[in-house]
Amino acid sequence: MTAPQPPGGAPARVLVVGPAAVGDDTIGHHLQREGHVVDTARPGAEALAKLRAEPFDVVLLDVAVPGTDGPRFLEALRSDADLADVQVIVAAPADDLETLGQYLELGADDYLPRVFGPAMLRARLGAALDRRRLRDAESLSREMAVARNIQRDFLPEALPVARGVELAAVLHPARQVSGDFYDAFVLAPSGTFVLVVGDVCDKGVGAALFMALFRSLIRASADPVGGGAIQMIGGRRTLVRQALDSATPADLLTRVAGFTNDYIARLHGRTNMFATVFLAALTPATGQFDYVNAGHEPALVIVPNGAILGLMPTGPALGLGPDQSFLSGEGTLEPGHSLVAFTDGLVEARNQAGEAFGDARLEAALQAHRPSASSLVRGVVETLQAFTGPAEPHDDLTLLVATRTG
Repeated sequence: MTAPQPPGGAPARVLVVGPAAVGDDTIGHHLQREGHVVDTARPGAEALAKLRAEPFDVVLLDVAVPGTDGPRFLEALRSDADLADVQVIVAAPADDLETLGQYLELGADDYLPRVFGPAMLRARLGAALDRRRLRDAESLSREMAVARNIQRDFLPEALPVARGVELAAVLHPARQVSGDFYDAFVLAPSGTFVLVVGDVCDKGVGAALFMALFRSLIRASADPVGGGAIQMIGGRRTLVRQALDSATPADLLTRVAGFTNDYIARLHGRTNMFATVFLAALTPATGQFDYVNAGHEPALVIVPNGAILGLMPTGPALGLGPDQSFLSGEGTLEPGHSLVAFTDGLVEARNQAGEAFGDARLEAALQAHRPSASSLVRGVVETLQAFTGPAEPHDDLTLLVATRTG
């Protein structure tokens, strides 16, 4: 026989504490008839032990019998950090205002008259569940806001500055936290700019955690200033040192890609998480750059005459499996040229009709908003927003532009 479904959705887990837990014509019995999952306990150590052992949505505390240790139980529950948010409904005679007042002062959330009808029981339990959901939502919202602030701190506080090159970037998460990332930092003593744009598979909190890991691994294995971070990588220290001592930017990038790939694949392979990443090492004085495209969207070089060159993948996404090969490519940014790296959330963004922004619209926006990096970023974002309108974003969006100014 199928258990009845409670009105309004999934059954609640209710711990009935005290005399109301016993017998056929009891609160516990009525809750079970409504389709809820009910367990019982005596007030005190037994009830606390059950609450600590498994989650309950509501405690229904029957205080109809004088002399029980209900007050001590409620005080202990409210003083326990892990149980303090459990909703407590007190069942007491409606005319016993002194007892009701005592329990409400001790932290009870609501009360149920000892004589009640099914409609009143549903209303009281429904209100308790609504308060629980609201409290959980507020707590989650606070935690997600903290997570978003922490993740924002992983982005560079300021983009590098050098004569002859302008950088600009933007990241718009589809949710409160993002699986996209970008980075830009200078390698000493050469002054080479390292530019990174990445996109971790999936969305939400899991992707955000791996975003932080990928970004940290790339920077730690490429940036000599991050020598302290090298110590954290432990057994892979020798490989990182080789990357730092690379003879050319191309060698550096391929070793960084290989190291990051092997670390994720070997230590976190069971998670099936991977990231597509575009890495570039740009020499500001000459405009020469080397790049590795690990399964990422082709980065674009925009030429003043309107021509666009795509920098296609040179290896697989990072984290798919150990011992992968990563090749490098090279190019030169002449004055007026721009290097544009982005995530697929840009070209795959959709309007309310379900139409994708696409490569053609992106290229048209890039050609229309040359020549500076800041105007390119601003122009592409404004064009995209005009296209999508009020449609909800379905993916994170990241755009990083380097323009050779002279």
